[in-house]
Amino acid sequence: MSVITSQLHKGIKWTSISTLLITAMQIVQFILLGKQMSITEFGLVGMITTIVVFAQIVLDLGLGSAVVQKEKVSERVLSTLFWLNMAVGAVMFVLLSFLSPLLAAYFHRNELVELIRLLAVMFIIAPIGQQYQYILQKELRFNHLGVIEAISTLVSFITLAILIFMISPIYAYVISQVVLNSLKGILYFISYQQKWRPQFVFDLRECKEYMAFGAYQLASRLVNRFASNIDVILIGRFMGAEALGIYNLAYQIVTIPVLKINPIITRVAFPVFSKNKQSHTALSEGFLHMTKLLSLVSFPILMGLTAISNVFILNIFGQKWLEAVPILQIMAVVGILRVLMNPNGSVILAKGKANIAFYWDTGVLILYSAALSLAVTTNNLEVVAWSYVLVSVVNFLIGRWLLNWLIQLPFCGYLKTISVPFQLSLLITIIAYGIKEISSIYFSQASIWPLVMSVSISAAVYILLLVKAYPQIFLRIVKKQTRGHSI
Repeated sequence: MSVITSQLHKGIKWTSISTLLITAMQIVQFILLGKQMSITEFGLVGMITTIVVFAQIVLDLGLGSAVVQKEKVSERVLSTLFWLNMAVGAVMFVLLSFLSPLLAAYFHRNELVELIRLLAVMFIIAPIGQQYQYILQKELRFNHLGVIEAISTLVSFITLAILIFMISPIYAYVISQVVLNSLKGILYFISYQQKWRPQFVFDLRECKEYMAFGAYQLASRLVNRFASNIDVILIGRFMGAEALGIYNLAYQIVTIPVLKINPIITRVAFPVFSKNKQSHTALSEGFLHMTKLLSLVSFPILMGLTAISNVFILNIFGQKWLEAVPILQIMAVVGILRVLMNPNGSVILAKGKANIAFYWDTGVLILYSAALSLAVTTNNLEVVAWSYVLVSVVNFLIGRWLLNWLIQLPFCGYLKTISVPFQLSLLITIIAYGIKEISSIYFSQASIWPLVMSVSISAAVYILLLVKAYPQIFLRIVKKQTRGHSI
């Protein structure tokens, strides 16, 4: 096993444990919100989430990636960046409080005013832990990061589970998000303060290099997020909260692999790639290995979901969400493409090419904006979803060309890497669909048994296929387990 692969596996072990726990809690939370909220309230969640995402990117200023990417960071620089984050957090609190009426007016939803002001509170507290989070990530201490995130998510989930039955579901959700982000910041601060505390120093002149890198990264992330959320922005504005609620449910389901599973690997990949940034061979090997891992986990989930989407939606979320089924099936393609595109940023930033990321994201934003602006005029969510798919295909192809130019990533080698996961996933998708159709003859559509049988049998078949396709991986696991028992 090469050095870069070994480093990836070591970090992935810790992030996977915490992420699986967090994902399990967030999936239960997601189902709870879907059952307790109206379709319109779920649309409001999409609007609120979009606003908060942009605010959090501005709060970071792109400095987190700069700190991780640089080999050495002085005490004065870290202290300056700490106080800068605190100041920006206070500014974000004031701006969101004052701009909330304008944001509410854009979406034609007056109730957003108070919700945004309540959310803004977290920007006073969360920045206290940002520099500590970057340092932990830079030092590859993913065990600490994982514990903090798991504890914060658990407390946030308990808060939501209690409040959702006592007050309005949308207010319960907002309060839980304030608890989540504020508690993470506090715990990051507490966990590392014995090793480093910020000095009372504020010298931006020493941070010029970081600010330059961060400026491109900030601009790139803003543009990237705008491109990723342009659908929510346009649907919420022109098609209304109810249409956005249906779309948001489907979108949240298909992006679970990107938002929950991908970070297990991509979060580890950036600092690991940064330590190997001079070797194109090492970066290509690491990237292909990362792509294989992501494909093996994400492809069967997203492809299998298209086969059982109707019984899945009906049994998990209820009859009121059946309109989301065709949108979910279309958006699964977007989910697969995003899984494959998501790791690109780790390589680009590791090479110190934040400017390239910015130019690429700007071009993608123009494509998405043009396509989706036309699509929402049809007032048809399926047209919007297919437009998203077409632009995502173009974005994917551009990404392959860019990585070939940047690290000489072989396209044939890339196709070979994803071909086996795709073939295995296609086979179990067909099996899942067949089992669902056959079991539906004996059980009503509202019964959970077609869903249970389809998922369990196809999952078992997939595991057997993995053992057949990658016997060396399972032999290595067995050897480790045997060695552990013999000690």
